[in-house]
Amino acid sequence: MRIVIVEDEAPIREGLGKILKKIDPGYELAGTASDGIDGLRLVKRELPDLLIMDIKMPDMDGLTMLGKLRKEKVDCKVIVLTAYSDFNFAKQAIELGIENYLLKPIKIPELKHALKQVEESLAEQRHVDPVMNLDHIFRSGILGQLEIDDQMDKFISEKYGFHTADPIFLFVIRLGTAYDSCQDLLIDLLKDIGNHCSNFSSVVLENESRHAVIVVVYHTAEGKQAEQYFAKSVVPMLIANLGDKGLYGWAKSDGIAGLTDAFKQIWKDMEWNLSGIDKGMICNEIIEGILTYPYKYPMDIETQVKNALMRRDKKEFERCLREFSRLSREEIYYPREIKEGCIRFTWAILNTAKEFAGTGEELYVQKILQAVLDAICWDDILEALRQVFEQMIPQDSLEGQQVGYMVQRTQNMIQEYYNQGISLEMIARKLNVSEEYLSSQFKKETGSSFTETLRRYKIDKVKKLLLESGLKLNQIAVMAGYSDPKYMSKVFKEEVGMLPAEYRKTYK
Repeated sequence: MRIVIVEDEAPIREGLGKILKKIDPGYELAGTASDGIDGLRLVKRELPDLLIMDIKMPDMDGLTMLGKLRKEKVDCKVIVLTAYSDFNFAKQAIELGIENYLLKPIKIPELKHALKQVEESLAEQRHVDPVMNLDHIFRSGILGQLEIDDQMDKFISEKYGFHTADPIFLFVIRLGTAYDSCQDLLIDLLKDIGNHCSNFSSVVLENESRHAVIVVVYHTAEGKQAEQYFAKSVVPMLIANLGDKGLYGWAKSDGIAGLTDAFKQIWKDMEWNLSGIDKGMICNEIIEGILTYPYKYPMDIETQVKNALMRRDKKEFERCLREFSRLSREEIYYPREIKEGCIRFTWAILNTAKEFAGTGEELYVQKILQAVLDAICWDDILEALRQVFEQMIPQDSLEGQQVGYMVQRTQNMIQEYYNQGISLEMIARKLNVSEEYLSSQFKKETGSSFTETLRRYKIDKVKKLLLESGLKLNQIAVMAGYSDPKYMSKVFKEEVGMLPAEYRKTYK
């Protein structure tokens, strides 16, 4: 995989290059740039498989650069790095078609996971089936991986009796979480329909990554007739067999070359399910006749859900999600406006969870945002938001002893600023409470004083550095927040029973 890095901070830019080689020696660093202008030239020249880029850069920011690349049809994969937990940055980046959104400081496991996802996506795009059957032709057409020329048209015409430019129609059924349990039944039903219908031919394809099944309809001169047949006969029959587990969409493609755009259009049209319109087959004709109202963002529900998260009240959190969903379908709203409201709601939850419960090693912010942006039904959105609650506030912490919001914030600030001279006085001032009250409440709820907790946390960091690095004691002292390495050694011995050097020698 060929990779370009565009990042204005030299240590990060150079460090990433080294890390990539360690993760996989097969990765090729095609070049680096320190700003958007040079980055734009570099990417257009090298045409890498993957662009890793920062958002905030001099001369030309990352989003402007990416927008220009997309306009010029440079279709490389993109991973965005940023230190800014900003709603607008995230939304713009995701809308420009990025693969992942990683917050600085970059965690190696998250980077590995993002790189693996890119490799899997590239592998799927490059997959070529040696057997040129209709399954392969249509699947490759949908993925945009089929080269259409006169030779291909002649082959298809002679073997299958239609031309590459003939009209083709797509019927898509999205099963979501019911995919594993319902796909076999659905495929059997769809194949049976194709076998008994003389007005068209069809091929049934599975799309596991989207939990969907695709029917490619061809050999039909009457596209409108086929559309009516699927809308009035096929969809009701499938609903009778599957219940409300499916979402249905239909679109016309101008030949095999248009299959990619037709499939993307169906997926985008399916977002109208968020608007609460009647269940049925979504198609362009139905969408054009929909009257929408301006979306009203439920600010009061945002306040309530943040309070529920701060109180770790799972029942109230769930109620707020359901109420947000209900209010977002109170009128027929345009899907894009609903999505923007959902992203805003998600961002409020993420920021509250981060402030209240720390950053959370398990939480991939970009994964949650991407899930919401990709959603085509409310089940998708609500499931993504439930993950925030579960990942930021694990079940064991819900079942164990709870501490109040003020004490939780104090613990978080110890973890974040332990090596920067944090004090009880500073935290009390930030929380707008007296130092005496905070000290008393902290001891009451945790069983330890603030000083004891800070001291133990710093010593734990010293232990970690002793065992996991080759740093000298004076370097470790600075990193753990001690101005004097001798004093650090004294405190360490009081807590651990041996000097730091002895500890390293014994346990490393």
